Amino acid sequence: MAITGLSVRTALNARLNRAEIADAINASITLAINDIARLALWPDLHTTDTTTLAFTAGDKSKALPADFLVLDRLYIADDRSLVVDRVDEIRRRQERALAGGGEPVWYAIQGGEVFVWPIPDAAYTVACDYWAVVALITDETVALPLGDEFLEAIIAGTIVAYLKSVGLNVHPKMAENQAIYGREIALLLPGEDRKVTIAQPCTY
Repeated sequence: MAITGLSVRTALNARLNRAEIADAINASITLAINDIARLALWPDLHTTDTTTLAFTAGDKSKALPADFLVLDRLYIADDRSLVVDRVDEIRRRQERALAGGGEPVWYAIQGGEVFVWPIPDAAYTVACDYWAVVALITDETVALPLGDEFLEAIIAGTIVAYLKSVGLNVHPKMAENQAIYGREIALLLPGEDRKVTIAQPCTY
């Protein structure tokens, strides 16, 4: 059964003896999920084969998706991966227009932009696989992007964010739920390297 904002709100109301109405704690749920997102490379938050950057002739860079967190890879439609390089080196080549344009081979990321070299001499579609954060949740009936195993971590993280949002930083439930959150995250993270890895990663 998928986790929804409604199930999280119901748990929060029961555990804090509150009566928050529909969609009232969506911001706190969003904060909790994005805190979890930044702890590891969770498979549930991996985006693949759905996001493309449309470069046209002369484009030096393109903006990354708004929900971008960590890059997996960039690749041309024929599945050839672009190679990472230093941003200062790519910008130097771009400004000096060294060796003209062509199909992008190298890339660098800076300030939410992907810079490529060579500068495209035609239209190229660059696919972007990455780990994402979530946008502000606006409908509590929609399934959340993390699986059922994250339920207790999301509830505890939401309670912590909610208590902070209403000015109850010192509250018996704050320490209790911080401890629950830490315990649940420890159970979700592998003990060996504290990072989640994707089974059968992409072939580069």
